[in-house]
Amino acid sequence: MGIGHRFESTKNAVPIFGKILTMEARKALVLGGTGLTGSLLVQELLAHPGYEKITCYVRKPSGLSHPKLVEQVVKLDSHQGLTEADDVFCCLGATIKTVKTREAFQLVDLHAPLHIAKLQLAAGSQRFLVVSAAGANENSSVFYNRVKGKLEKGLKGLGYPLLVILQPSFILGQRKESRPLEKLGLTVAQWLSPLLISRFKKYIPVQAAAIAKALVHYAWNSRNGVYTIPSDRIKAWEQPATSLDQGN
Repeated sequence: MGIGHRFESTKNAVPIFGKILTMEARKALVLGGTGLTGSLLVQELLAHPGYEKITCYVRKPSGLSHPKLVEQVVKLDSHQGLTEADDVFCCLGATIKTVKTREAFQLVDLHAPLHIAKLQLAAGSQRFLVVSAAGANENSSVFYNRVKGKLEKGLKGLGYPLLVILQPSFILGQRKESRPLEKLGLTVAQWLSPLLISRFKKYIPVQAAAIAKALVHYAWNSRNGVYTIPSDRIKAWEQPATSLDQGN
């Protein structure tokens, strides 16, 4: 399909409390769906009755099989294809330790997300939800925060009807690769969490599962606009449903 083509969603009938309600049937595209947060997000999307198809761009097949799941092996920074998707979720993230250079890090955390975001906006995607980081600032003296800040600025300039930016601090969960320095920082952050006053709550650690749940929630419960969700608000998703905020 060429640039400018607009995809259309269908409808699904969903039983709720004994009644049949019509729910918009959406298609989702996931970037970074094999990482810690991304893999949990994919599970949330597959279980959600509102999604009829989930496409994941991957470097290699994950081995996961599901009737609603399609995996495409692509090189993100040079990919030119369009995917039929109402919602785009970006969980891409690397470390300099794993990719070796700052240039390679920026390719994964900045250039690839912006490249795909531009393609999908032109294709008709309506919602873009991204996992950024606490402290993201394009003018930061910290390289990691500076890259995340540039990504946020770039995404805001694209004009998506809905852009949701999640800014978690340390992410809790079982990673496939070892990150000793991050683990040390996480231990300190967890110890300090109860002591953090309101202005520092955005640096509170949060479970990857909570991030995944929050991404899906904001995709379905947000009016058009740009929203930035700090770590302490994401953490609410670790609590019983009655404590969760119910939209923007």
